[in-house]
Amino acid sequence: LFFGGKKGFNTILSLALTCGAVFFVFVPSILSGHNPYLFSCLTCLYVIGMTLSLVSGFSRKSLASALGCAGGVLVAGLMTVLMGYTMKLTGFLDDDSVYVYLMNPDQPIDLKAIIFAANIIGALGATMDVAMSLSSSLHELSEQAPDLGFRKLFFSGIRIGQDIMGTMANTLVLAYIGGSLSTVLLFLSYQASLLQLLNRELIVVELLQALSGSIGILFTIPISAFIASVLYRKQKEPFSDS
Repeated sequence: LFFGGKKGFNTILSLALTCGAVFFVFVPSILSGHNPYLFSCLTCLYVIGMTLSLVSGFSRKSLASALGCAGGVLVAGLMTVLMGYTMKLTGFLDDDSVYVYLMNPDQPIDLKAIIFAANIIGALGATMDVAMSLSSSLHELSEQAPDLGFRKLFFSGIRIGQDIMGTMANTLVLAYIGGSLSTVLLFLSYQASLLQLLNRELIVVELLQALSGSIGILFTIPISAFIASVLYRKQKEPFSDS
């Protein structure tokens, strides 16, 4: 609050509303038997729209960020579904997964859908960060150099995104490694081989989360750069090089 003032307050408010959406809407809806795929997507869309409108207001910058973030999350979700099907994941990661499955034997929760939800919600923060950083940078660039056309803005966005990409991918991977560090230490203490580790679904899902999130970030960059360049360019000629 001291550092950010009104935006600091909006940040705290958006965090509270995000937690409310997850814990008081999304989780109860899953426990009530609703479709986890649908409600996880709706939760992500709500969080994107609410957070960016609070932090940055209703503007072209917020719109570019929201669309870029939604595109990145969509790619992460598609990657999760594709790789889950390819690797024949069951969703039974640990004892907690078994308890969740057995809570309602007549209509058990789809554990593969829970992996999907966890992946896209986990990737949401990183992709939103990348989308906002990129659209904000291009907005400032277009304000300072108003004669820049679509092409120059777009390729400037790609170059900025390349610098962002490496650190944000590391951030995502390190977050998941930190979350499963105790499990990895336990397996390694029993001298499990690398092949045994990679055939543990718990470890595979952690790797899948990091990979799908990183690819989501990768696609967020060109999507955000393209949309921002279209919205910010001078309205002279379509896709002008000037």
